[in-house]
Amino acid sequence: MPSESNSLPRWVHSFALLRDRTVTRDEAGLLHSVARDGSDNEVTCAWPAAEDLASLMADPDLASQAGQTMLTLLGAPEAAVIDELQAQGWNRKGNRVLLAALANDVDQVINLPETATLFEAPMENYDVVEIADFDAPAGRGRIHFSQGFALLGDPNIIATSNAEQFRAAILANLAAAATRQGLPVLFMVTSADNATGTRAERAKGWSNATQLTTFARA
Repeated sequence: MPSESNSLPRWVHSFALLRDRTVTRDEAGLLHSVARDGSDNEVTCAWPAAEDLASLMADPDLASQAGQTMLTLLGAPEAAVIDELQAQGWNRKGNRVLLAALANDVDQVINLPETATLFEAPMENYDVVEIADFDAPAGRGRIHFSQGFALLGDPNIIATSNAEQFRAAILANLAAAATRQGLPVLFMVTSADNATGTRAERAKGWSNATQLTTFARA
């Protein structure tokens, strides 16, 4: 079994929706999703024990040779499992980390330059916050509201000037939106910035919660 638990944390499902993915299966500690255009499969689960890896690899979505397949494992990496995955042709694609915060512990108001404007728009699975500077796109963020928490998307900043200010403003606006919804807990998946696979550079109030390690096979 990939995990002793029969279910994954609810933010895992939310993370798929936040990335415009369609969840095809969510059962027995495994979440299966595909891109909206069907270009890739992703299976997310906790790190398996080395002796359980073969049963995980037998999953039809992971065994399929059609298109790119990704495997995202939650928690502290297991060296023996990494070695075996690489021996089977799985390449380590990236290290990310889930950050957690209480909404009341993070900044919810950040001033923007006079040339910048912030917009909000509800979408099907998430709300979007965008910033324009001199009427040109400067940055964008997403938020998915769930039961008891909100999952924020790591902002995509396009601007080359005031980038950190725009990022902080987007996060502050998303945190304020969660507060208005009565959601006290915030989560956000972002890239790791150090060798331990965690995030040292974090805004006030955020802490490392769970590592995500992704492998890909084309």
